Amino acid sequence: MSAPPATRVRLSDPAELIAAVPHLLGFHPRDSLVVITLQGRRLGLTLRTDLVAEGSEEQLAEQLLVPIARQRPSGAIVLIVGGRQTEATDLPHRPVVDALDDALAAADIPVVHAAWAASTSPGAAWRCYDEAGCAGTVADPDRCAIAAASVAAGVVTFDTREQLAELLAPDVPTVLARRARMLDADDAQHPLDTATVRERRALLGRLHADAAAGALCLDDRTVVEAASALCDHRIRDACLGWSAGDGAAAAEQLWLALVRATPAPQRSEPATLLGLAAYLRGDGALAGMALQAALDAHPDHCLAGLLRAALDGGLEPATLHSIAADAAVDARSGLGAAGDGGLGDRGHSDTGRLTPSGGRNPRHRRRSR
Repeated sequence: MSAPPATRVRLSDPAELIAAVPHLLGFHPRDSLVVITLQGRRLGLTLRTDLVAEGSEEQLAEQLLVPIARQRPSGAIVLIVGGRQTEATDLPHRPVVDALDDALAAADIPVVHAAWAASTSPGAAWRCYDEAGCAGTVADPDRCAIAAASVAAGVVTFDTREQLAELLAPDVPTVLARRARMLDADDAQHPLDTATVRERRALLGRLHADAAAGALCLDDRTVVEAASALCDHRIRDACLGWSAGDGAAAAEQLWLALVRATPAPQRSEPATLLGLAAYLRGDGALAGMALQAALDAHPDHCLAGLLRAALDGGLEPATLHSIAADAAVDARSGLGAAGDGGLGDRGHSDTGRLTPSGGRNPRHRRRSR
């Protein structure tokens, strides 16, 4: 699930809309079902899923209905990417389109357009499912209006989903093993005392500032102390507010660097924060990958599980932003003076909490939430 672009762009025909899909998702989809929700004349959220085997179309449609219906859209655009089309046969994967059309119609959500495209590459063939003569070739994704908006916003569009996933690739096993041994020794310090909380919180603040200045450098000791700090959920929750506002880009860079540098299970903490930062930015693909990395590192991680459920359920980033900001304010209040630091320590919300109170996690290698 990805949010619409912040910049207003005009997409005038199916060829241009299909060309915009990689920028809406963050990568060029392959063998995918893509659904774009509409809010009047504006694009809403974009969802992508792998195509399913024959016989599973209705189940997929019911699963997608939940996050789509949550948006209360005025309509939806359905795009199938992949599969071969010949003159003698119907377009590929029509049962998927029909099943989704039926499910959305039952929820009073009209499918205003359904199309197939061989790919999202320039010049690829596309055709509409139910409109005779509605066909053409895909416009150049690098030249469409939304591409310019993405470049202006500093957003990168990857050629494949796998390339996007490589952003989270961990450091070499020998380095991770060395850091894991250091984290085992550092684990004895939990629960952290007030002085150590202040020191570790200040360390994260300096790293956040370094990331903003393009000067982030992580050695073994820095990684261990930062990861250990995030294992104290009082500190981690106080950093939630960094994922929005002026310090958001720097926070995302910091969490991404720590995801690559930190061994499991502690990797789950920066991965969860990265997932939140990407989610709030509207990058559902990266958010999903980061949250899955967190759950792979620690399957019982409560916050990662909650965020994954919110993402899968179609909770809008704006709603989550208010919840996260409120939780960060509460966490910093609980830390008192030790909660100061970083670029994003500000904000206010009138909504509920993202995480339970308390936030202490004495033995992260055995317990996490």
